[in-house]
Amino acid sequence: MDVGGGTVVKGNWEQISNDSIKLNTFEQPKNPSTTFKGKINLNRTNIQVKIADLELPLAGAFIVLNNQSFGKPADVNGITELNSQKVETITYHYLGQKETIQIDNPNYNEIEITVRDLDLNAVPRFLTDKIMTLDKGKLFFNDGYSLKKTNLKNRQWK
Repeated sequence: MDVGGGTVVKGNWEQISNDSIKLNTFEQPKNPSTTFKGKINLNRTNIQVKIADLELPLAGAFIVLNNQSFGKPADVNGITELNSQKVETITYHYLGQKETIQIDNPNYNEIEITVRDLDLNAVPRFLTDKIMTLDKGKLFFNDGYSLKKTNLKNRQWK
């Protein structure tokens, strides 16, 4: 799955239809989904967003409120402040990754986001229920990537 064959990921596969399989790597993310905590600070007149993964703040993550066409980057502590009275969604952009989070209380004005484990490698480290389809003798990820021919007699792959 890498130019020169330098990266190997191992896992299991399961046939889900005549032309599709589902892949799961043995290694799975420690934090598989993005979560948030919100609170209302009556002394605040804007929206403060703090964004981090399980280890570090996401400095430079670009934050957009309510699907607007503008936003602001987070500082070195993963914090940004945006002028708005209500928040329905927060979208972050970070190193080619993008995710939109639905906020369940539009009155929150201090929001801490903990993002899922981001897989920023050229070849993914983990696959969770990743679907591949067979087309003309080749396996394709649903997002267009393909793999070399492989023997499918075995339920393990690498």
